[in-house]
Amino acid sequence: MALFGSARDASLVRSVNRELINNFVDTEIAFYKLSLDDTKANMYDEADNKIYYSPMRINCLALKEEKSYIGDDTGYDSTRAGEFNFLRDDLKEKNIIIEEGDVIEYDNEYYEIDGVGSSQYWTGRNPSTDIGFTEGDRDEFGLSVAVRVTAHVTRRNRLNIQEVRSGINKPSIIPRNL
Repeated sequence: MALFGSARDASLVRSVNRELINNFVDTEIAFYKLSLDDTKANMYDEADNKIYYSPMRINCLALKEEKSYIGDDTGYDSTRAGEFNFLRDDLKEKNIIIEEGDVIEYDNEYYEIDGVGSSQYWTGRNPSTDIGFTEGDRDEFGLSVAVRVTAHVTRRNRLNIQEVRSGINKPSIIPRNL
């Protein structure tokens, strides 16, 4: 039997992490979940106009890389990668499942999610797959702490989240007779 890593120790780690991320770091992002029912796909199972649900606000640890610029015959383009770490318990509490294709808005940029991983465990054990726990030989040990997301910056006009272009002139606030 392990000395540390019981459910009581995991509860301490959970509460310390929640306090750090939600009260001290306090980096909030907007999470847009892709609506598969409303998004129409073509015969290649691709969608030109994706539809997203309303954004949800979530606290996380965010890390974005420097922009890299690529130049070719058509001009210059920039790209940037980002990494976002969420507390698994916060996601469970808000009933959020993060998947590839969802969008994160952070620092006035939109990141399309490329990969989702969850291999950060307290004491190196995942309680849902630990053989001793699942067979009933010992009490719960370990804790699945975080969900790690990798993403890249995507163009605003591809997402249909924000109005980028409009063909209608907005009315002026100045009266015409002046």
